[in-house]
Amino acid sequence: MEQELIRSWVWSTSSSVPFILLNVFGWAFYFVPSLIAWSRKHRSFPAIIALNILLGWTGIGWIGAFVWSLSWPGYDNPYPPASKGNGTSEPDQYE
Repeated sequence: MEQELIRSWVWSTSSSVPFILLNVFGWAFYFVPSLIAWSRKHRSFPAIIALNILLGWTGIGWIGAFVWSLSWPGYDNPYPPASKGNGTSEPDQYE
C-alpha cells in the first residue's frame, strides 16, 4: 500500500518530479557532444560547445557537434619534435 501511494504521488499529474527528471535527462543528452569533447580534452572544445549551444537545437548542429567531438582530438603542438637519436638537446639551426 505504501509503495502504491509513493508511486501514485511521483507519477501523478500534479507532481513536478516527472517534469524535473525529463528536463535533467533532456539537458544532459543535449550536452553529450560537449561532455565527450571535454572528457577527450579535444583541442576544439570551445568551438564544439559553441556549435552545441548555438545550433544544437536544429538537430543537424547537434549531429555535427557530436561527430566533431568524436573526431581525433589532436595534439597541443601540431608538429611534435622528431627525435634525432644523437642525444643532443640543442636544436639544429640548419633544418
